[in-house]
Amino acid sequence: MMKKITYIFTIRLLLMSSFFFFLSSSFAQTQPQRQPGKKVMKKDLEEKEKTPLYNGVTIGVDAYGIGAKFFGSDFLSSEVSVDVNLKHRFFPVLELGYGTTDTTNDDGIHYKSFAPFARIGMNYNTMYKKKSDSYLYVGLRYGFTAFKYDVSAPDINDGIWPGDIPFNYTGEKSNAQWLELVVGVRAQVFKSFHMGWSLRYRNRLSVKENPNTDAWYIPGFGTNKKTILGVTYNLIYKLPF
Repeated sequence: MMKKITYIFTIRLLLMSSFFFFLSSSFAQTQPQRQPGKKVMKKDLEEKEKTPLYNGVTIGVDAYGIGAKFFGSDFLSSEVSVDVNLKHRFFPVLELGYGTTDTTNDDGIHYKSFAPFARIGMNYNTMYKKKSDSYLYVGLRYGFTAFKYDVSAPDINDGIWPGDIPFNYTGEKSNAQWLELVVGVRAQVFKSFHMGWSLRYRNRLSVKENPNTDAWYIPGFGTNKKTILGVTYNLIYKLPF
């Protein structure tokens, strides 16, 4: 219990810190810079407003999924993201990760699964006119995973046939697809280092069912429900090219 309280407090502190950096960086970027006594020509403004197509690549690591497991979550999820800055407005992004669970619930049902997952999509900088490295964005993702899982439970007695019926299935194959609507903040902390968080509304498109069991956990998605909310907290580095 104390671990979960500490984890929640830590996450709130990180979110507040990133939001503080976001506000301070955005405010600094929006201050006009003019030399006293010098007129700003229209042509100079037009040149200044021009933004090149390519503006760099960033790599991010999600710390939320790893931290959640340490503080008592049933899932462990780690992922790396790569995005490309186009016009400081559009950010094509690829997210690759690995999700795993090995847990037993109060009814004695044991579930185990581990597999990689991938998401691809786009972020849109809602503050692109400010030319700031700290901004609020919205985005869309398509996610996919193919995985195996094991599930077992105490033997079943149906009350009709004598003896107990074992419930133990291993190597069950499944796959899933989903979409994510994303809202997030990215804040510049120091030079090429950034941090940020995102909230994700996940909508399951499909999941392969098996005759005897259903997947309880989908790597990269979460609990096998039609819709679910997700969170990421990223530590980000902008590559020097």
